[in-house]
Amino acid sequence: MSTSHDPSRQVAAGNPWYVSDQFADQMGTPAGRKLVEGRWAAFGTAIAKWSAGYRGGEPLRMLDAGCGDGINLVGLRNIIQSMTRPVALFGCDYNGARINTAAKLEGLSGLYLASLLGCPLRDETYDLVLCNHVIEHIRDDDVALRELARILRPGGMLILGVPNEGCAMAQLRNGVLQPSIARTTDHVQFYTSGILQQRTRAAGFKTLSIRREGFFTPHMRLNALLGTAPGRALLDTLGAILPSQAAGLTAFLTKA
Repeated sequence: MSTSHDPSRQVAAGNPWYVSDQFADQMGTPAGRKLVEGRWAAFGTAIAKWSAGYRGGEPLRMLDAGCGDGINLVGLRNIIQSMTRPVALFGCDYNGARINTAAKLEGLSGLYLASLLGCPLRDETYDLVLCNHVIEHIRDDDVALRELARILRPGGMLILGVPNEGCAMAQLRNGVLQPSIARTTDHVQFYTSGILQQRTRAAGFKTLSIRREGFFTPHMRLNALLGTAPGRALLDTLGAILPSQAAGLTAFLTKA
C-alpha cells in the first residue's frame, strides 16, 4: 500500500475522507438520505428475489466489504429484519477508525480490519457480499474483484456499486468544466456499465441486472442546486431518458 493511501497515516493527519462522520456526510440532508434509502430499497428487492431461490445453509452470512462507519450495515440490518431465514451480518474495512465507529452498531456478528487486496477471510465464506462505492478507489480492482469472488459461495450474490464516472457527462465535468476534481480525486477507476460488466465477468461473476441511479450533472454547483425534491425528480427523468449518463451504477451479480 502506498503511503498516500495508508489509512493510519491519513487518520493521524485528519484527512476528512478517513475521519469525517459518514452518517452526517451522506444522510445529513433530505436529498442525501433519499439517495441512500433508495439504494437500500433496491438492495432489499434484489436480496429478496435472490434469496427465494438460493439453497445456501443457515444462517445466511452477509458481508459489507468496505463498510466504513456502517451506513450500509444499517441498511442490511433493516432488510434482514423482514427476512424469514436467519442471517449473520459482518463488515470489513481497511480503516481502523471506521471499524471502531461501526463497532458501535448493534446486531452485528463480526467486524474485520481488512483490505480488499488481501482479505484474511476463508474461501467461500459468505452467501452475499455488498461492496458499495469502494472499488473506484482501488488501482488493482481486478485483484479486489477476484478476492470478492474467492470469499463468495457458489450461487452467492455480490452487490457492487460504483459511480458512472466513465460516462460523457462525467468526462465533461472532470475534463472541461471542473478539472480540479480530476486533479484532487482519489478515484482511480472510471467505470461505465460496459467496463464494469467486462471486469466482473473476468473475475468470475455473471450479471443478473444493472441499476442506474439518477443523472450525472456535469458541475458540482449544479448538482447542489438540484438537491431539492423537484431537482432530484428532474435528474431521475433525465437518467431514464439517457441511461448511459446515470450518476451511479449498481450491479447485482452471482458467482458463475
